[in-house]
Amino acid sequence: MTDLLFILFSVLVGTLIWKLRQQSEYAKELITNHCFKLDLQLLSVARSQFNFKLGKNFLQASFVFEFSSDNDNSYQGHLFLSGLHRPRFELPVYRTFEDPNTLH
Repeated sequence: MTDLLFILFSVLVGTLIWKLRQQSEYAKELITNHCFKLDLQLLSVARSQFNFKLGKNFLQASFVFEFSSDNDNSYQGHLFLSGLHRPRFELPVYRTFEDPNTLH
């Protein structure tokens, strides 16, 4: 009986680790695409916290990422995910890089 419980526990832990990894890779892809759309340079990405909730999207997490807009300053943004759905970005106000060759 203990062998069966050990196998069940191992499968549950393995599934949890796999889901955490899947969510981290998806978040990295979302953040990279978001920074590319806004013409920002992505510096780093890290998971800041995660929660377990009952339901379909049981794994909720937030990620912190650093980006630069003008090659001098760095800023921190946040991404909140519920499972692999409903991404929500929060970005601070940041300075934009202006090209001196463009006309306004």
